[in-house]
Amino acid sequence: MAVIFKFPNKRKQYSEDFLKGIDPNKIGDFIQAQNPGLSTRAADAMALAVIYSTYLQLVFEEEGERVPQDILEKFEKNNHETFMWAPPKNTLH
Repeated sequence: MAVIFKFPNKRKQYSEDFLKGIDPNKIGDFIQAQNPGLSTRAADAMALAVIYSTYLQLVFEEEGERVPQDILEKFEKNNHETFMWAPPKNTLH
């Protein structure tokens, strides 16, 4: 069963409510049910990616900005020079 979120127009910052109200485990379970061959870990990782992608879009929308496309493209292409946490380079942790 899917949960539909309605975002009120009169409240400016609904991204925080979205992030606090969403259950990544339920989304992971849904993704795994739709893709039975997928591991639980992979389904949970996909759920977190979807949640934070949505959160990113909501925050930029609230602030009247647009998500920089060049950064998104580099992230999608796993550009090692842009994101230092990607192996084999030195990591931030």
